[in-house]
Amino acid sequence: MKTALITTTINIPTVLALYRKLGPEVRFFVALDKNTPEAAVNFCQHDIPNCEVGFIQDQHKRQCSEMLGWNNDSRRNLALLAAVEWGADIFVSIDDDMIPTDIDFFERIEMTLSEPFFGLQLGTDRGWFDAGQFTFPAARQRGLPHYPTRNTPSHVMDAQIGAMQGIILGVPDTDAGTTLRTKPFIISATDILRNGFVVDPRAKAVFNSQLTAFRRELAPCFAQFYKWQGRNTDIFASLVMRRVMRERGLYTYFGPPTGFHNRSERDPRKDMEAEKWGMANVVAFENCLNETELHAGDSVAAHTGYLYDAVAGKTGIVPVDMLGAVFAFLDDMRTVL
Repeated sequence: MKTALITTTINIPTVLALYRKLGPEVRFFVALDKNTPEAAVNFCQHDIPNCEVGFIQDQHKRQCSEMLGWNNDSRRNLALLAAVEWGADIFVSIDDDMIPTDIDFFERIEMTLSEPFFGLQLGTDRGWFDAGQFTFPAARQRGLPHYPTRNTPSHVMDAQIGAMQGIILGVPDTDAGTTLRTKPFIISATDILRNGFVVDPRAKAVFNSQLTAFRRELAPCFAQFYKWQGRNTDIFASLVMRRVMRERGLYTYFGPPTGFHNRSERDPRKDMEAEKWGMANVVAFENCLNETELHAGDSVAAHTGYLYDAVAGKTGIVPVDMLGAVFAFLDDMRTVL
């Protein structure tokens, strides 16, 4: 089994040294941005073994590169493409300020994505699910609309996990409004989250790209389009991935491993501005995904393209230039798969 860590950075990603100690065999893929400092390049090349740096000139070889824009998290797409081309079976997406806290960090991910799950299922097809209610203190998951959430419990046996989000301590992955009101700081996870659970595939639920892992077959769904979607771009990718997973009987898992989000001080008002598009369109986007029928037997890439095309046609919230970036990325993905 080949595992890849993917990220992008505009800092010197010193935390990669810890990830390297925890996973000597894991291949790292770091996509540079135009404002990534030279010191970061030197660090990745000389201090982090088994790390592939995605230089800008190499990224230009991909059709989608210029369309995605620069100085945003969507450069992670280029790290993903490189990792797929390398032949990774499992992809671990992290932010460069996420500190892993489990000695068996990568082993937990590989086990979760390769072995059947028996245990607790939460969520229902009758509403939105909020994984942020299972930390202490609770902090609403970023990207959710301000609707009531349903955490209806049940159980599953022999569930196959397609994607997973780890436990995030420290600064939570919550929306800017919650940050402004309460400034939450997560000191622990509830027993429910520490033991891990899956979410009903029919529930309306989201996950992030800060501490996330998924199977190779789902790589085409993970593309992000920050230039149009803003700070919640990974949220929209998760909605697409969950819709595709539902077609394949795959589940989303929340639980270990754990990371500490060592986020630097920033102005939440800027984050709020960057979340406006997402908050205005997440309900229409999700509803359209649920209403769109997919053809059995089509590839994940074909399903992903079809879903974005359907949202563009039915809602108008996916503009033509974004749709062009989607299909350019999918063409790149088909080339490397």
